[in-house]
Amino acid sequence: MGDQPPEGYVEPISVWLVEFLDSRQPGGRFQAGAFTTEEEAQRLLDALEQAGGYEELCINVVPVHARLEDWDWDR
Repeated sequence: MGDQPPEGYVEPISVWLVEFLDSRQPGGRFQAGAFTTEEEAQRLLDALEQAGGYEELCINVVPVHARLEDWDWDR
């Protein structure tokens, strides 16, 4: 890892994943939806909470890289 990003480096974008547990599949976490803004992810989380039937809803922020070299440099 150097002081400069690799040639062609592209900043990652952030994706907000609305996730939940499913007791029918122990240890499994599932995505209800993914959004490019936290606000939209929160709207889905709120709607799912109101609907009920979902366990341990949360929002997981994931950086999405274009290339392995970009991910490696950002570590």
